Amino acid sequence: MDTRQEMVEVPGARLHTERAGTGPALVLIPGGGGDAAMYEDVVPRLADRFTVITYDRRGNSRSPLASPDASIAVSRQAADVVAILDHYGVERAFVFGNSSGAIIALDVLARHAGRLLGAVVHEPPLVRVLPESPDSPEERAMAELLRMVEQEGVMQAFAGFSAMILPDPPKLFSSRAGRAVTAGAMRVFTGGAALARGITGRQPGGMTRLVGNTEILLRRELPAFLYEYDPDLAALEAVTAPWCFATGRDSVGRPYHRPAHVLSERLGVPCEEFPGGHVAYQTDPEGFTARLTAILDGFAA
Repeated sequence: MDTRQEMVEVPGARLHTERAGTGPALVLIPGGGGDAAMYEDVVPRLADRFTVITYDRRGNSRSPLASPDASIAVSRQAADVVAILDHYGVERAFVFGNSSGAIIALDVLARHAGRLLGAVVHEPPLVRVLPESPDSPEERAMAELLRMVEQEGVMQAFAGFSAMILPDPPKLFSSRAGRAVTAGAMRVFTGGAALARGITGRQPGGMTRLVGNTEILLRRELPAFLYEYDPDLAALEAVTAPWCFATGRDSVGRPYHRPAHVLSERLGVPCEEFPGGHVAYQTDPEGFTARLTAILDGFAA
C-alpha cells in the first residue's frame, strides 16, 4: 500500500497527514492522543475502497503548535479537517470520528456539512448532554479524571484514562498506588525512548508518541472538549448530508456510551452499533472495517 505523507499548514499549527488508497475520500479523526497511528490496522483494509486520510491532531505527536497557547478549540480542529480536504483537493468526504475525534466530527457537521458525503460519530464523550447532568455517573467519572490530573499527576491520570478505554485494563490502573507504579514505568519507558532517539536519530514509535501527548490531552483537551464545548443542536438538526451516531457493543456502562444515544434520540438521527468497544479499530480491525464500510455504503445508496 502506497502511503503519501504531507504537512498541512493551518492557523496555529502544522499537521502531519497521511493518505492511502483510491475511491471516495474518508477522513479518520483520531480520539484522545490525536495520532494517525491509532488507525494503522484499518487503513490498509479501508484503502481498497476509499482514499483514506488520517492525521495527527494539532499539538499531538508530529503536528506541532506554532506557540504553546495556540488554539485547540473544537471549532478550530473542525476547520483543520476542512483545511486537510482543501490541501488534497477533495471537495467532499466521508468522516469517521472516535471519542474526542467524534466531537470534532459533530462540529464539522454543524459548521461544514457541505463538505461531507456522510459522517459517523462514534462514542462522543459529551457527558453534559445527559439528563442528570451535572450529577450523572458519566460526568462524575470525567471529574475523577480531572481530580487525578491535579492531585496525582498527568501520568497517573493517563493510567486512569486508559482504564476507561481498554476492554480489560490492568488492575493497577484502579488504585492510586497502582497508578503511581504505572506512571513510574511510563517515565522510564519514555526516557529510554528519548535516549534511543538521541543515539540512533530514529523518530519515536506510536506508543511513545501517545504517552508524549498526555499533557495536552489531559490538561488542555479534556476541559476544552468536555466542559467548554456545547454541540450546536439547531445546526445539526438542519444537516442534510447522511450521518449517524455509533457505539460499541461492549461499551455499555462506559462514560462515552450513553451520550450518543441521548443525542440520537434528541436529534432523530440513527445510532448504529459497532463490534467491540471504544477502540474496536484496534481490537477488532476486521469487524470494524466491515461495519464502517456497510454504513458508508448505506449513505451512498
